[in-house]
Amino acid sequence: MPETDLFAMRVPPPSFLIRPAALSAMLALVLLSAALSEGRARRIGDHLQIALPAAGLVCAATRGQARVYAGRYLLLEAGIKFPKALLGDLPVNLRPNGGGHGFPSGHTAAAAFGASALVAGCLRDSPGAQAVAVMSAGFVGASRIDAGRHTIWQTLAGAVLGWLVATVKLVAFDRAVVAIWARAGARLTALRGRAPVPVPGRP
Repeated sequence: MPETDLFAMRVPPPSFLIRPAALSAMLALVLLSAALSEGRARRIGDHLQIALPAAGLVCAATRGQARVYAGRYLLLEAGIKFPKALLGDLPVNLRPNGGGHGFPSGHTAAAAFGASALVAGCLRDSPGAQAVAVMSAGFVGASRIDAGRHTIWQTLAGAVLGWLVATVKLVAFDRAVVAIWARAGARLTALRGRAPVPVPGRP
């Protein structure tokens, strides 16, 4: 199955680490540890916006799609940073706490990206685990609003962006990512082949 078809494969994951029950337990531990250490919604959201994309990467790696996932994540980062810089001081880009560069919510976008990848991939056949992933992403967005870092519209924009980047078919982009990785690997192999062979006893 070509790697460019990001979530087409329906092969049972070979590792227990990304089975639905294990993933649900991992996210629950993240929530619990954050709650015990800080007891604040913002702290929990900060943990989850890292845990969800990381879990998505593990899922993609077990399905042979890590390179495409990484490429999509870089595309997501561009989709987050470009509007923030382009919109400048426009009201839609202002945060409730007075800061700028608020549109869209990067935390929410990352969480939605990871959750969407999991739902469409390793959690496809587990509605309960899907619910955990989606609610976790929703919690991230809610925590950003609660902390005064983003408006509801900035948060919704981040959620939509993350979902779109994870799920929309981008065949040409995915193929380009795989080709770039292949060229980089071939170039690295060639450079290693040209390196001088060390002679024992010589400095």
